[in-house]
Amino acid sequence: MSKVSWKSFWFRSVALLIILSLVGCSSSAGKDSAVSGSNGDLAEVSILMADRGIQAVEGSPNINNDKYVKELGKLTETKLDIELLSWAEYEQGLTLAFAGGDYPDLMEINGINSPQVAPAIDAGAFIPLNDLIEEHAPNLKEYITQEQWDSSLVSKEGEIFAIPSTRSVQNWAVVMVRKDWMDKLSIETPTTIEEYTEMFRRFQKEDPNGNGQNDEIPWSARENFRYGEAIFGAYDVLPNDWKYIDGKLVPNFIRPEMKDALAVYKDLYEEKLLDNEFLVQQGKDWDAKIKGKGNVGMFIHDPTYPDKWLTEIQSNFPDAELAVIPAPVGPDGKGGHTISSPVNQMVWAIPTTNKDPVTAIKFLDKFLSEEVQTFLTYGLEGDNYTMDDGKINYNYPSDQDSIQNETLYQNFLRFIGPSHLDNEEFLSNRPHGDLIKQAIEVANNEGRENDALDMPNPPTILERPELQKDGLWVEFAARVLTGKEPIENFDKFVEDWKKRGGDQVIDEATEWYEMAKK
Repeated sequence: MSKVSWKSFWFRSVALLIILSLVGCSSSAGKDSAVSGSNGDLAEVSILMADRGIQAVEGSPNINNDKYVKELGKLTETKLDIELLSWAEYEQGLTLAFAGGDYPDLMEINGINSPQVAPAIDAGAFIPLNDLIEEHAPNLKEYITQEQWDSSLVSKEGEIFAIPSTRSVQNWAVVMVRKDWMDKLSIETPTTIEEYTEMFRRFQKEDPNGNGQNDEIPWSARENFRYGEAIFGAYDVLPNDWKYIDGKLVPNFIRPEMKDALAVYKDLYEEKLLDNEFLVQQGKDWDAKIKGKGNVGMFIHDPTYPDKWLTEIQSNFPDAELAVIPAPVGPDGKGGHTISSPVNQMVWAIPTTNKDPVTAIKFLDKFLSEEVQTFLTYGLEGDNYTMDDGKINYNYPSDQDSIQNETLYQNFLRFIGPSHLDNEEFLSNRPHGDLIKQAIEVANNEGRENDALDMPNPPTILERPELQKDGLWVEFAARVLTGKEPIENFDKFVEDWKKRGGDQVIDEATEWYEMAKK
């Protein structure tokens, strides 16, 4: 197969999508999307967005009737008409939305350079926003940094096609450990892989949960090594990331250091210090062990809400405590997870079918007002907080339902703008707020650089998904851990991966890197 450039691949493989997109643009051009009536009715904005896998959103019979959605509309002087895409099937849903040609006024997209969106950008399906921002969005101009505007998720050749949302913490995961177990066994905070391994052995053998059943799982993770990457981070070979080496951008999972990391995982797996079900373990089963059975000593997750993990664990085990500790360091004395882009993957774009894009851009600009920011942090007065002499008394959630409601307004409805975690007063008064601060501090002081930051999948990976991390590599790694294949076959795996299209993947990734870094 001859080498295929990014742009030619997109246009060849999704030509029909582009045609349908343009047909949709022309067929819906007469849509009156956001015009206020003379009687003072609110301007309407239709929105297509992901449900983000949030339980309170997924479980809503009609999200537009939700009281928090209505309050957001009231504060932004906008009547909202939200259509949801399933987070689990987001990319497929977005592709179908493009093919349908009936665009909303505002779309949440997975970056303007993603395989689903890039053809529509090139086909003129989205409005360049530079002038709209300059004339109608003073808050966006002030808040969003030049680095965020320059992101390849947001801009192309100097033209802004999307409004970015901000990632509050750029390191996406941290290590969380049962502090009550460590205290009971007088374990000092581990640093190296060897010290972590010793902690795991003691968790396994010394009954820290005190039930006498020898049922402790020292470290648990999920399928495809998800939330189980700490050892990879120690060797600087996080398998989702890439490194630019000797003029080539290569995936970490074929670098020589990966062999050393897999050797450690194999030892942990054989000793059952690493959950022997993790290779096929789904999220619900993982959650049940950590929160329901309370028999997991260490797990890895998002640094922005360790307090919610602790609250849910304590609902079954009141004496449980969590600590967030630095990830294990490797031969170079460093460790941690991926340092991500300052821009979240999901950004906001305005289709050219929108007859009143000014209303859409003003709607987003109002997110940075004091009133909306207060709502997105504290929710509804009377329901989630009361006022006392001008001071907010917030009802911090203590049960599953209230936690989910909080996630709806703090995360789902926070289209853009600073996180509630940037509010020092909110964190200081929050139960377990110190744990959040601890997690953010740890996250900000560790992590590994990904040279392919914001890179969409290379074309050959889209044609041959087995070449990505969750394909041939995961299969090989699983065989190594379970003893079905010797780790000495790693070099043979790399050679086979390259022959099956990996060399072409590297060429395409390198082409992107050299264009993106100009």
